[in-house]
Amino acid sequence: MKLTTLLVAVTCVTTAAAAAAAQNAGPDLTRATLEDLMSVTITTATRSAEGLAQAPALVRVVTEQQIERRGYRSLADILKDVPEFKVDIAGDQDYPTELTVQGTRGASRVIVLLDGIRISSPTNEPLPILANYPVHSARQIEILFGPASALYGADAFSAVINIITRDGADAPGFSVSTSGGQFGLFNQTMSYGTRVGRNGSLLVAGQIFYDRQPDLSRYYPADFGGLQAQRTGVFNTIFGPMVSARPVSPDYDIPVSAHSLQATLRAGGFQFTLFQSHSRESTAVANTPDNTVYNDAAFNRNTLLVGAVAYPRQVGGVTSTTTMTASRHELDPQSGYWNVYSNLEKSFKYAYGSMLQADEKLSWRAGARTSITAGATVERFFSIPQGADLNAPIVSQDQPGTMLGTNIVDDFYKIRYMNTGAYGQIQYGLTPTVTATLGGRADYNTRFGATVNPRAGIVVQPRAGTTLKLLYGTAYLAPSPYQEYSHYGSFSSTDGGATYRSDYWHVPNPTLKPQRKETLEANLLQTLQPFVISVSAFYSRFSDLIVEADTDMAQTGTYKGWPVAYVDFPANEGRQTTYGGTLGVDVVKTFGREGRIEGRAAISVADGHVWNDEDSTDGRLHIGGMVPLQMRLGVDVDLGKWSLAPRLAIVGTQRVFATAIGADGSPVRRTIDGYSTMDVHLRRRRVFKGLDAFLAIENLLDARYRDINGRAFINPEELVGAPQNPRRITAGFEIKVR
Repeated sequence: MKLTTLLVAVTCVTTAAAAAAAQNAGPDLTRATLEDLMSVTITTATRSAEGLAQAPALVRVVTEQQIERRGYRSLADILKDVPEFKVDIAGDQDYPTELTVQGTRGASRVIVLLDGIRISSPTNEPLPILANYPVHSARQIEILFGPASALYGADAFSAVINIITRDGADAPGFSVSTSGGQFGLFNQTMSYGTRVGRNGSLLVAGQIFYDRQPDLSRYYPADFGGLQAQRTGVFNTIFGPMVSARPVSPDYDIPVSAHSLQATLRAGGFQFTLFQSHSRESTAVANTPDNTVYNDAAFNRNTLLVGAVAYPRQVGGVTSTTTMTASRHELDPQSGYWNVYSNLEKSFKYAYGSMLQADEKLSWRAGARTSITAGATVERFFSIPQGADLNAPIVSQDQPGTMLGTNIVDDFYKIRYMNTGAYGQIQYGLTPTVTATLGGRADYNTRFGATVNPRAGIVVQPRAGTTLKLLYGTAYLAPSPYQEYSHYGSFSSTDGGATYRSDYWHVPNPTLKPQRKETLEANLLQTLQPFVISVSAFYSRFSDLIVEADTDMAQTGTYKGWPVAYVDFPANEGRQTTYGGTLGVDVVKTFGREGRIEGRAAISVADGHVWNDEDSTDGRLHIGGMVPLQMRLGVDVDLGKWSLAPRLAIVGTQRVFATAIGADGSPVRRTIDGYSTMDVHLRRRRVFKGLDAFLAIENLLDARYRDINGRAFINPEELVGAPQNPRRITAGFEIKVR
């Protein structure tokens, strides 16, 4: 409610100012040609401005105009349309939006930036990707694929997503968008931009999202069985019948909510950025209804606050940019679970992470063919990783709680550490048609020591309309405090709490090493009017992979001084390869005075092997948690005041982590069915002056389909595949005052 009040206040104060705002407009890509789209200026690939085709990397760009035409509400919506991404919804309690990028699974392996400033979790605790990232205020979104630790350090493992904000002076005025739809969906966005002084600008933007969610027990009756456990109060769990002491509603009630608020001020040569986001999502997802309670008391609530100031200046021929960033993430103490592992009682969780960062970047155009970028970063971190299930919410970081059902204190792990890094990169035009890039970064972390990550690439443009890129890069994924120190399990007592015992505990392992990746990549762009054909291929090798637990190292032991029958912990184990590529075709055609069609089609393939002595006689097994074959098709049609954007996603057979015995007697990954979904967005511009109306239909064909949940076929308390939403219709309007 605080954000709602703030948005209303900003609306009242700024509407009058909006009408008188300056009318200077930025680049208009509404009727962009293919050449315009291919020459869009980006910054994420090298941390310097350059054309999309010339960047030494595979980069996808989603423009402001495409976001509007296709009706994207969230970053997750955008990533669903990117052929190299597989987005799995509601398949994991801690990662309700899980990402697989070019066959490699893990949302924690992707960094999200806002104008180059990190707005994903500062210490890489789980942070959902919902409507808590501001796509509605973006000028464009740049998605950089492949390892990027040579520029961005730890965690730039699979991809870097950079949301580039509109300049308030380029889009002055006020806009508000409101939409509502079936199953209690509500989405509202607001933005206000204006010029400040002669060269400054201000942008303020916010979003409020609420989704009550369809009652999936009606659409997947075989999975939910009418929620009989919630109706009777008796849950026939995997450990036997249980009854919750807390009142249980018979209703399916797992709402999702999110909001974000940002302010960007450019004045006096400085850029000030403030970003705040919130998300609340259910922790009941993917479990069978006999082993969890599908009520809204089971949830995780995450908040993120980021503040940054950047100061670019010219020192001779060198551009110096100094950036200071402070970031804080918190898992609300009221968060927790209500399932079989908490004995059908509501448990409570807590986590906290913060970062202070100072970054200095120097850019020098040394000649017509040479540009050099160098810099250094110092970061200080503090983390309280997610701990055990607690009896009650904590009241202070200095007062740890007690473990659920016991009087045993779950002491906080308070982790303080620093990271220092230095990077450099040179781009040199060997000939007018060949440009080479060479760079690297060295980091020293007080938790796990030194890492060095090189990068090299060649971009060849032998003739107009043809671009070939050959790339090599490495990355490291730092073991997060969440991975090292997260712990869970339970104790029981038969003598009123005098003594305890346990069947299972997952315990910390502070000796984890960084996971490593090196990738070879080739990309080809070929223009054959009116088409652009793109081909990309990659081969990646991984080492020191972290597994959640290794059964070979599990043992009987003690925890907190009490006997435990089975103790496991995370470990660096095994290696992996992935390979694949994407073939895409894009076309833009204009017709008449106001007609335009922008079409795209892409097929993406990925596969690989993981070496793990547990699962195969020779230690080799196909990678799991991914989809080997996907297709994306879409078309944006503009005709006068109307726009129509249908999008089709075809997902092949989905490979999970569980194994079965194949025909030859060796283990193979188990699978769940693939699916096809279609979304449609219809927009009528200028219904009245400054007023647009729109209609969105998700899952137009009303498919019943499932996304991957990592423990399908492994944990008996989980469903096989995470059921997804039926068709839903949303309508709304947007008002713009310029």
